[in-house]
Amino acid sequence: MPKLPIKSDFTGNVIKLMSGTVLAHVTTFIATPFLTRLFTMQSLGDLQVFVSTVMTFGVVASFKYEMAIVLPREDKEGEKIAILSLAALLLFSLLFTALLALAGDAILHFLKADTLQPYLYFIALGVFLFGLWQALQYILVRRKHFGVLAGNKVVQLVVTNVLAVGLGLFWKKTIVLLAAQLIGYGVASLFILRVANFRADVEWREIARLACKYKKFPLVNTSMVFLNTLSLQLPVFMLSRYFGTEVVALYSMANRIVNVPLFLVGRSVQQVYFQSASEAMHRGREALLGVYKSTVKRLALVAVPPLGVLLVFGPQIAKVYFGANYAEAGVYMQIVTFWMFFQFINSPISSTFTIINKQEVGFVLIVSSLFLRFFAMVLFSGTARQMLVALSIAAGLFYLAYNVSIYFFIKRLKE
Repeated sequence: MPKLPIKSDFTGNVIKLMSGTVLAHVTTFIATPFLTRLFTMQSLGDLQVFVSTVMTFGVVASFKYEMAIVLPREDKEGEKIAILSLAALLLFSLLFTALLALAGDAILHFLKADTLQPYLYFIALGVFLFGLWQALQYILVRRKHFGVLAGNKVVQLVVTNVLAVGLGLFWKKTIVLLAAQLIGYGVASLFILRVANFRADVEWREIARLACKYKKFPLVNTSMVFLNTLSLQLPVFMLSRYFGTEVVALYSMANRIVNVPLFLVGRSVQQVYFQSASEAMHRGREALLGVYKSTVKRLALVAVPPLGVLLVFGPQIAKVYFGANYAEAGVYMQIVTFWMFFQFINSPISSTFTIINKQEVGFVLIVSSLFLRFFAMVLFSGTARQMLVALSIAAGLFYLAYNVSIYFFIKRLKE
């Protein structure tokens, strides 16, 4: 029987990332009450539309080649894939800037976020910086520098929050929030470049060969991750379209309490899971199944206590923490707990389809999710509450089905 991965390595790496995650989130926890009192709901709603747009496109800005950095056995090949991902990032950023020049105003008008029009090219810069930051993190994952990765999360959020609050004391404008976000991505990227001391020989013929070897990442993973991210950010765009950016601000504040800490912990687990499960795949089905099962169990145990508290005391927490004007955000917290529980469990292990080379299955599931969420929100768009209830039920059931599908396909692997 193949030897199962050493639990202490997995747990230790997760703890390293979670420690940085917790420390980083403390800064967000401290900064948020100041932000809700310094800036208008419209400015905070505009910020969320900006961040959602940047994340939706930035997450695929390297055509997902950065995920392949972890896979080769040889470090030299991994370094060349890193160069490939950065070259892809530059190409994507240029194309995205051209798209904004042609259709950016129309897109913002459709989302009823016309107040972001003066900052149109901030979005293009944000996509580049977010994509750069994301790609560089996989260099740290390959080298198993999880402590450095944890520190990087702290740097990004501390810089963003300190700038937003500090400048907001004197200048309560939307541009302050957007600039703080961009500078946070940029400083975090420089942090990785300095600490990792990344060096690689640029051999374009070899890089072209690797681009073909790992072609499933741009051909399958890019579409899959884009649609998955779009489905995650769809509530922001739909709420903006139907109810305006002030409702987006309420949703984004609820999201900070419910989803952000869970997402950050889930992201930490995902990066360790991807590395551990990739190694387990080389040892066989049972080794991979062991990593999968233990990860799901741990995530479920972590999620129940905080979501239970928010389910019971959501409105009271929102009024005290955000201010009296944000009581409705507490109701939104209660509504989305069902959805967030299953998303939290599913998010870290969703990369399993990539590890077992079944990206097309994940792609079909993600497309189904996008349509399911979209139609649930359109059909129940009478009020923001109705829309979120429909979304929570649809998304929760989808993530449960997605998790069952992963287990099914692992079990079908040959030893």
